[in-house]
Formats: sequence, structure tokens, C-alpha cells
Amino acid sequence: MVNCSECGAELTATSKYCSNCGTQAGLEKDVYHVSADTLVGKVKEIVSDARVRRIVIKDDKGKVLLSIPVSWGAAGAIVTLTLAPWLAAIGVIAAIVTRCTIEVERTVEK
Repeated sequence: MVNCSECGAELTATSKYCSNCGTQAGLEKDVYHVSADTLVGKVKEIVSDARVRRIVIKDDKGKVLLSIPVSWGAAGAIVTLTLAPWLAAIGVIAAIVTRCTIEVERTVEK
């Protein structure tokens, strides 16, 4: 049996989503605490990993400021084109907050 990474409920081996909380199965979550001046650089670094599925940026109180779904296309072209507007939004967030948390959801390597 596998447990949900969000709520801890038991999942069957064939489950795609948790029946308790709805979290997608087969994802791992990493958390990074960064300052405003390193925020954009860290997001660019994170997005270079093809396993990344979602990036969530939260303020120091835990409030979600931005949630970015990441999808990979032909040779990363879709990520590059769709990331540009998000980077502008991240720049605005960096101007407002001093510290923030980046939560990254990645598919688990098998």
C-alpha cells in the first residue's frame, strides 16, 4: 500500500488520486524557502526539471500568492513560451514580499 503525500490516507497501487483529499498520487513535494531577490532565479532553476508538474509560491504566512501548472511539450518549447508571463508575475511578487516559500510538485521517478 502507498500513502497519500498530503493527508496520509492509504491508496491502492492503481490509484491516480486520493479518495480522501483529491491529491494526485505519484507526486513528491519539495519546499524551498527563498528571499525575494533569489525568487525568479530559483523558479527558473526548478522549471528546468522535466518532472515538475506544479509550482506554488506562498508568502511567509502561508498564503498562496501564485500557483503555476507546468507542462512539457516538444523539447521544452511550451514551457519556455508559457513561462514568460509567469516570470513577470513572479517579479511583481518579489517586489512585494521579503521572504517566500516555493512548493514544487514532481512526478516520482520509477
